[in-house]
Amino acid sequence: MPSTSNRAVSTVVYDPQGPRPNGLAVASLVLGIVGLVVGIIPLFIGLILSAVPTVLAIVFGLIGLVRTSTRRSGFVPALLGLALGCLTAFLWTTGYGVIW
Repeated sequence: MPSTSNRAVSTVVYDPQGPRPNGLAVASLVLGIVGLVVGIIPLFIGLILSAVPTVLAIVFGLIGLVRTSTRRSGFVPALLGLALGCLTAFLWTTGYGVIW
């Protein structure tokens, strides 16, 4: 009587068309958060320190949105990073980072 075992055989499938990581989208999100949080510091220090992360968040967010069609991933982080960067830039006009 032959022995039959019910072992599950796992198969690894490589999908070359699968989504690839979108690092600029994640960088945009992180820089957008950093720019927003650092901007809280009063007396123009927050305005100066949050300028670089905010501008980079906007630039990386735009590039990340363009790259979502080719990489098929990163739409939400790119959009959130872009939104946070634009929000921080808008808050600069209202005195954010200037006075407490």
